[in-house]
Amino acid sequence: MGTMNRLALIIGTHSHLPLGQPEALTEAVYQRALRPFLSTLYAFPEVPAALHYSGLLLEWLEDRHPELVMLIAEMVGRCQVEIVGGGYYDPILPMIPANDRLGQLEKMTTHLRVRFGTRPRGCWLAEQVWDPSLASTLRTGGMEYTFLDETQFDLAGAVGPELLHACVAEDQGKHVAVIPVQTRLVTRAAAMRPADLVAELARIAESGGPSTVVALVGDGSRTGPPFASNGWLEELLGLVRQNAAWLEPVTPSAHLRASPPFSRLYLPNCSSQLMAEWSLDPERRKAWREARDAAERGQLPPPPGGYFRQFFVRYPESGLMYAKMMHTHVLVNQLRGDRYRKRAAQNELWKGQSHHAYWFGGSAGLHANAQRKAVYRSLIEAEKIIRATEIFAPSIIGVDFDADNGTEYLYQGSELNAYLHARGGALFELDFLPSAWNYLDTLVSRERDRRDAGRLPRHAFIDHFLDDACGLADFAADATGSAVFGRTVWQTAELNRTLPEVLLRATGPVRAGGREATVCIEKRYVFRPRSIDVYYRVAVGGEAGLRTRLGVEINVSLASRSPGDGRLFLIGEDASTEIDTDAREIESATGLLLRDVPNGVSITISSAAPFRCWSLPVEIAPEPPGAGEPEYQCQCLVPMWDLDLGPGTAWENHLSIGFEKAVDIQAKEGQGRPSPWMDERPTQARDG
Repeated sequence: MGTMNRLALIIGTHSHLPLGQPEALTEAVYQRALRPFLSTLYAFPEVPAALHYSGLLLEWLEDRHPELVMLIAEMVGRCQVEIVGGGYYDPILPMIPANDRLGQLEKMTTHLRVRFGTRPRGCWLAEQVWDPSLASTLRTGGMEYTFLDETQFDLAGAVGPELLHACVAEDQGKHVAVIPVQTRLVTRAAAMRPADLVAELARIAESGGPSTVVALVGDGSRTGPPFASNGWLEELLGLVRQNAAWLEPVTPSAHLRASPPFSRLYLPNCSSQLMAEWSLDPERRKAWREARDAAERGQLPPPPGGYFRQFFVRYPESGLMYAKMMHTHVLVNQLRGDRYRKRAAQNELWKGQSHHAYWFGGSAGLHANAQRKAVYRSLIEAEKIIRATEIFAPSIIGVDFDADNGTEYLYQGSELNAYLHARGGALFELDFLPSAWNYLDTLVSRERDRRDAGRLPRHAFIDHFLDDACGLADFAADATGSAVFGRTVWQTAELNRTLPEVLLRATGPVRAGGREATVCIEKRYVFRPRSIDVYYRVAVGGEAGLRTRLGVEINVSLASRSPGDGRLFLIGEDASTEIDTDAREIESATGLLLRDVPNGVSITISSAAPFRCWSLPVEIAPEPPGAGEPEYQCQCLVPMWDLDLGPGTAWENHLSIGFEKAVDIQAKEGQGRPSPWMDERPTQARDG
């Protein structure tokens, strides 16, 4: 072995708590990963480390396990631990507006200074998402350095020794140091003995020069090596101590003081390998994996992968959640006068910027119903705080809400938000403000094949023309191709801001019984304080008539389909009869009622004309298959009517969806209408 150079070693973890993650899961991560890692590290006071905890996780630890926070504070006090800052609620910084970026950085800095008596000098970026403009943002926010994946250095053209040295990133004359994380080595470490890992570090030291640094910074929530309580970490830290002659464990700030970087490197838009992989559609993801493997064998240059904003396109639901966040940002920043309320609304907005629910990386995230619900709840709470500061008048506005170069209509009532999209003429958001819940927060998986990419989102008042052969199973498999009008851009025929109401009109071909006819549909949406009336008019053009079946798809998103979260009732004149939420066909009904148990809300769907109805739970299978239980998304209800339209005739109907809180329903007791809220032993319906 040649001359051994000194090698700077940064050991650290980044730990996070996704907004909406179940308490039991967080406790399990604490017991299996967070506590064992810190307990072991504490026993080696001469081995420094860099630790990042998201603001939500710090709050959870302070509430549930203050003893661990005290341990961290002691290690900070004895200069063993350097606390790394970041956005307080774990946002993807390039995704959020500039003033929110700085606000989140400042909130985290303030919290850490109060809790640990020190100001963070560095910043951890959620999922390593980098944008060149972040150099100036971070510097303005008081940050001196950050970490990025070594594969991101690859994309900037760095090779060999450049992957083992910090660089300078600059924007608008402001700069920060960027330390490469040896992600490949961190990944391989899980299968290595500690002695083999130290031998690998020795080889790096032998071939390296001055200022060489290896940053082994991994996910602190992992329950396997190198963070498990199986003796692996203890053995590694012992070897680090034994090899102090050439292996120097340091904090990031100490290393940058001793070896300040001077070479600039302009890093492109990039992100972690996981996000670069999963932001691609399934076919491109497969090709990317093959290119990545070839690059690791030295056969090809590293592939760039996808960019996180592609999730907003691949998953329209993610794009709409992002649009809601941006809309809320505008509302919060328009608030004047009341600083306390503005700060409270701003905090809810920032909480709703927690990145986990906006994307999917093979588990949880966007696919997790609870995580999306938590984001929407925070954004709706921010809106409620804003409305409480002024005299509020219900209104309907036309705005390009989702930046698709079209106009969406947003009804903003005192207790109800209802957002209407021209594409499909359907409601895509339905917020009941008293419970801060978006009942159209649904999801359709797009991870299986190319066909998935074209599936319609699960909105409300999506129109399907169904032939006689179409059954519930066909509809559930999305194999009918029946939603022609769900893909059509509807025209605005009337807009009355006073009532308020919107009349939408669309014309398209419908094929039934071996013939095709041109059908015109009009839908008049009338918005009321706690309900929405939808008046349908369907007419056929030309001289030929049309016999077909119209189904109106209405999705309602609840916490789960368990009786403790959601119950479904048929409404009759004298009684409300409970049915289960399994897939079924209901032969005849005049109304349906869903009981949102945790929020204490009932959602009633009624029709002037009796209907048959399909009811089915919408679930997303785990990815990869077999990795877990299906994730419930919503209950899909499809009232249906048989139409026999002749030339010059029209079919008309009046549908309604309304909301009531449990206390309001119970106040109506004694007025002659039975309440399913009080009926704990309902009768069971017969289904078709």
